[in-house]
Amino acid sequence: MADVPPAETGPPPRSTSELFMSFAWISMQSFGGALAFIERTVVRDKRWLSPKEFLGLYAVSQVLPGPTGISFCVLLGDRFLGLRGAVAALAGFLLLPSMLIIGIAALFQQFQHVPQVQGALHGMGAASVGLIVTTAARMARTLRGQRIGIAVAVLSFAAVGLGRLPVSTVMLTLGVLSVWLAWRSHPQ
Repeated sequence: MADVPPAETGPPPRSTSELFMSFAWISMQSFGGALAFIERTVVRDKRWLSPKEFLGLYAVSQVLPGPTGISFCVLLGDRFLGLRGAVAALAGFLLLPSMLIIGIAALFQQFQHVPQVQGALHGMGAASVGLIVTTAARMARTLRGQRIGIAVAVLSFAAVGLGRLPVSTVMLTLGVLSVWLAWRSHPQ
């Protein structure tokens, strides 16, 4: 994400069809998680958001109930084109993958015990881990020089990754702590 300076954001999406097609394209590439593909499309390719804006919108999406990718689509679409944009981005994100998943589920039921199918699934899981790590590293770059942000990120990793605390508890606790610390460090 650090590849795109905030001053170099481009024009916003021009239409609901552009949002629909962009999120349809993202969803059809994002086996195992959409975050890496959303970030690449929205920040680096389309330049609709700066890395910092992306991180902020992603953070809000993360604390909302439901899948983060869906929340992100709705928030981004609404940000640029209102309710119509939110609906278009969400429909693009869900329509094609839903149809594909129904077809794959029918096939999988027939071939789930074939060793090659099981091996392919393990390989896809490993590739997904690589995408998540790469995206996390890009997002972490936006925290450069922000001691509070880095501390919250490390605490979050330690609490969930090492301490195995529930994500909801950690998000609520560290979210409130982050707001309080930001408020204290920027008095009016």
